[in-house]
Amino acid sequence: MPKVMIVAGEPSGDLHASHVVHRLKMLCPDITLFGMGGDQMEAASVKLDFHIRDSAVMGFADVVTVLPMFLRKQAYLKRRIREERPDVLLLVDFAEFNMPLAKFARGCGVSVVYYIPPKAWAWRAGRAKKLAGSADVVAAIFPFEAEFYRDAGANAEFVGHPLVDFAKTSLTVCEARERLGLCDADDRDAPVIALMPGSRRSEIRHILPVMLEAAANIAAVYPKARWILPLAPGISRESIAEHHKGNRVTHPVQPPSIEIVENQTYTAMRASTLLLVTSGTATLEATCIGTPMIILFRTASVNWHIIKRLTPLNRSGLPNLIAGRDIVPELLQTALTPDALTALALDFLRHPEKREEQRESLQAVYAQLGAAGAAERTAELVFLHIRRA
Repeated sequence: MPKVMIVAGEPSGDLHASHVVHRLKMLCPDITLFGMGGDQMEAASVKLDFHIRDSAVMGFADVVTVLPMFLRKQAYLKRRIREERPDVLLLVDFAEFNMPLAKFARGCGVSVVYYIPPKAWAWRAGRAKKLAGSADVVAAIFPFEAEFYRDAGANAEFVGHPLVDFAKTSLTVCEARERLGLCDADDRDAPVIALMPGSRRSEIRHILPVMLEAAANIAAVYPKARWILPLAPGISRESIAEHHKGNRVTHPVQPPSIEIVENQTYTAMRASTLLLVTSGTATLEATCIGTPMIILFRTASVNWHIIKRLTPLNRSGLPNLIAGRDIVPELLQTALTPDALTALALDFLRHPEKREEQRESLQAVYAQLGAAGAAERTAELVFLHIRRA
């Protein structure tokens, strides 16, 4: 009976892995699947040795606090690789945790497929050569990424970006607003602004307060604006409400009423005039939907200093990295202030031609993400190595 071990460490990786699993089970109905993941993988019948609830961290300072736990999990999963001898080890993103597993599995003679590899083309380029030496195939999600890894000596295949398959909606802007109850008769032309502070508690802590202060400033200029907050997986209403309440207590200018939206992220994106979004996967989801945005990033000071030492990048957002130029404005670390965010947002709200220009640039980035079917193509790569085992 074929055995595949799958390791994902964050909600996005769990989701992408689950789509690969569904296709794998069609190709190989008697397959045994185990490893580390979350609710999506578990629902797809993967037997989890570890759940990812406590794995998602942001920045080096956060990593230090959970390092002993990570090392224990790594040691256990290495032991499972050695004892179970899976036909294939499928690694999904989560580079700092997964790259040592790839090297260990290669030493044990286990085939390794790495789906959504480290963004070595953006920073820490040396990881590409390391992965080339430990992965049988790198399933790259950008065409230039596949070329980059091939140049580093890897067997890399461009499978397309998984977001193309599900970061979409057939709703028009008006239909999306109607679905969310944002089409009151007296303010149909009012802007809809979405706050997307991230999917990690540390992101909420560092970024949401700035968003709320800026929202208060913007609401003073656009009193009829509607405000929504699509709730990220793993983030509770209570954690958002706590920051909202705290802002009302500590700041003289009060933020507007904000409607929290659950399980309708893409509808919320389509309904929005402008997104204020934390740097990460959500920026690429917004690219797929085609909604103008401002990208934000702030972390603990120690994290930021380490990041700046490790990477020469002057930009953070995935749309900008893919485009190779600044098509979306970014406010990073100390540049992220309520006044700066207010000024940028008001500029976009006052100038629809700037929003349209960004939409056109986002469409060009979207065209680089490839055709639908990334999970299916990755599953076929895994199945190919199962047959060779």
